[in-house]
Amino acid sequence: MTRTDDFELSLKLDLETLMAAHGPRRVLLGTLAALLSHHRNRGLVARFAEMDDHMRRDIGLPPRGPSPPMPHWTHFGW
Repeated sequence: MTRTDDFELSLKLDLETLMAAHGPRRVLLGTLAALLSHHRNRGLVARFAEMDDHMRRDIGLPPRGPSPPMPHWTHFGW
């Protein structure tokens, strides 16, 4: 699907809606707080790097490394 509306106009309307609902001062303070606290937020890549392989597989990411070796008793095929 191709976006046909004007992105800048849509952004302006969204900001106007936020300011109408919460007031311009709260929108400005919230925006400044988000800009200043951005350095504390870790990116998605850092969070995905900490996940174990089981969780990565559940959300469709490849494993971090090779699978651990199978125990010797599994070769006997119970």
